Amino acid sequence: ASPFSITGQCNAMGTREFGFTSSIPGYRNYSSDTDRAIFADIIGVPTELIPSSRGYSYPQIIDAIDAGEIKALWVTATNPLVSFPDQNKLRRALKKLDILVVQDAFMSETAEISDVIFSASTWSEKEGTYTNSERRCNYAKKAVEPLGKTMSDTNIVIEFSKYFEGKYELLFKEFKSSEDIFNEIKRVSKGQLCDYSEMSYSKIEELGGIQWPCNEEYPEGKKRLYTEGFDCPTEDGKAKLLPLDWKPLAESCNPDFPLTLNTGRTVEQWHTRTKTKEIALLNNLAPEAWVELNPKDAIKLKVKSGDRISIGSSRGKVENIIVKVTEVVREGDCFVPFHFSEQLINSVTIADFDSKSYEPNFKQCAVNLYSDSVPNGIKMQETKIAGEIEHQKVEVELSGVKSKVEHLHH
Repeated sequence: ASPFSITGQCNAMGTREFGFTSSIPGYRNYSSDTDRAIFADIIGVPTELIPSSRGYSYPQIIDAIDAGEIKALWVTATNPLVSFPDQNKLRRALKKLDILVVQDAFMSETAEISDVIFSASTWSEKEGTYTNSERRCNYAKKAVEPLGKTMSDTNIVIEFSKYFEGKYELLFKEFKSSEDIFNEIKRVSKGQLCDYSEMSYSKIEELGGIQWPCNEEYPEGKKRLYTEGFDCPTEDGKAKLLPLDWKPLAESCNPDFPLTLNTGRTVEQWHTRTKTKEIALLNNLAPEAWVELNPKDAIKLKVKSGDRISIGSSRGKVENIIVKVTEVVREGDCFVPFHFSEQLINSVTIADFDSKSYEPNFKQCAVNLYSDSVPNGIKMQETKIAGEIEHQKVEVELSGVKSKVEHLHH
């Protein structure tokens, strides 16, 4: 993970520093015996309890469930029954579980099918810190007491650990408050790139947030990370630019599915609407999903804004989506927001994941559109290219790595 996390949620950076299965907290490496031993010593556990390899990624977990390897799943603060691609595959896998546990503050679609629900408190009912993409750590105070018997996510895990002999005493007995956990973060991060060691709740509040590293050298944090005298964590201290080979889409358009679907977010709704669907103002502004079409594709379908169509792929079909005709999308593309379970667009998306980060590709899959006037969908048109195409191979060397690039001229 790099120290600039371009992500969509307020504490995504903090998660990458201390909560990922891909690395040991504090940007340490599972494959390093030294890192494992140092981390084990800091938190006071035997080194052999620290994994020597990364855990399963999200899609690997689903594949392992489907293969019968994983029999129990504990879902925290996410809603895969709306957000995960290729919903038919996901739902087939989840049916194979012996037990599904969901930990959330709201009754999500995934919680509705769970065997056990752990009721979690919301952000205003607990205290803690958030770290954003500019490395700024902010302190959030508890505004009100938790509702009923709900608990913070941390306290749910701690209470659960007491059912396993010795685990609470080994891991959590020193945690009496959220500040105790933050103090362990300070110990774990000391001397690392993401150094929190000189932070405290009171100092963070006083300064209005602190950017790490915050240590004896930079007691109030460091605004700009990579400057002269503060090298990148590489052998020569310089940033590495990696040439990448272009790869075609995992699923190209074809005669049956001649358009490309792009999914994404809207201003009015947040992710899978577990919270925003409870707010009448936001629901009135964006009550359902829609499909944005280029005017040329609208003509092919014989539809206008306000009409309703269906979207299908080789994996599934979504019915009754309202049309918005716009020049924002180009001909051959369409856009649909993914927030809405009622028009579950992830029924048609592809389970294609990056080979390193395992992030899903929600942005390109082949689909067709169907209207009352064109029930068999849009037909793929042949594209003619005028002139001759000349291929030129060019070798580019960056940081000692040669990369061949093909230039096309016509």
